[in-house]
Amino acid sequence: MREYSPSVFIIILNFNGAKDTVECLTSIQNNIYSNYNIVIVDNKSTDNSREVICHYIEKNYTKYNKFESEFESINSSKECVKVTFIQSGKNQGYGHGNNIGIKYALQNKADYILVLNNDTIVEADFLTPLVDMCEKDKNIGIASCKINFYDKPDIIWFNGGKFFPCTAKVKHFNFNEKDIGQKPTETITFITGCMWLIPRKVLEDVGLINEEYFMYVEDLEFCKRITDKGYSLKVSGNSKIYHKVGSSSGHWSVFFAYWMSRNKLKFIKNGLKGLCFYSSIVYHILYMPLWWLLHKRFDLFIAHIKGLYSTRKGQDV
Repeated sequence: MREYSPSVFIIILNFNGAKDTVECLTSIQNNIYSNYNIVIVDNKSTDNSREVICHYIEKNYTKYNKFESEFESINSSKECVKVTFIQSGKNQGYGHGNNIGIKYALQNKADYILVLNNDTIVEADFLTPLVDMCEKDKNIGIASCKINFYDKPDIIWFNGGKFFPCTAKVKHFNFNEKDIGQKPTETITFITGCMWLIPRKVLEDVGLINEEYFMYVEDLEFCKRITDKGYSLKVSGNSKIYHKVGSSSGHWSVFFAYWMSRNKLKFIKNGLKGLCFYSSIVYHILYMPLWWLLHKRFDLFIAHIKGLYSTRKGQDV
């Protein structure tokens, strides 16, 4: 039995997804790791998310904090309790919303920050192996777990990943395979932002999530900053969660194609050099639009071109 359990702050970002968020919170309540706090950041939902989530909190927790702005949460003298709800006040995407929660966690002396998608369900013993792994290996920059499909719980969605600098693409290990206990056999150079356990010292060294990306690719950019600093990325085979893939923005949607196109080009321009820069530019600007056309997804072709154009013009989100 561990003599000391490091404190873990679980950051959950919500935007018009109260049903998913409540299901995620319910699964976390069954978590066997005791020294954790939950920070829910609402990215100014346009539906009744705030009311639904706050009702759930009030019903299930005797002590909780509610803040109506990032400024209020950072400057509050309230005691840190098990659950905190923060209204961001504006929707500026994944990075901005999660950073609000991360800053609150750091201010309240978190040892680890767990960034968790709201459209996930966790197993009861998901957190302990991740903390144990990080405590044993102080060079870990991000720890994650095996992530299976929510609607196909025996099928793997993510089991570690690889970044290919000459195309700027990423690969999920064991994607769509039946889960028979596979473990990554290659060095992990990418971890999806669906779930990150990050030691405090890493955030203090590397910095927060890049807020310029709004949605997509910020996880790749963050992982690259982590590995460039010499930290490793690890996945625990003893931890598992389930992901409702595509529920936040739609898989292969116009939204996805636009932001992926825009942000991948931004990443290539800012993060790659030499031959990999030029080969990735060719791949992204020439091959990807052709790929959408060959698959007769003319809507996604147009969205991709718009994303490229917005990056070239330096348009803001």
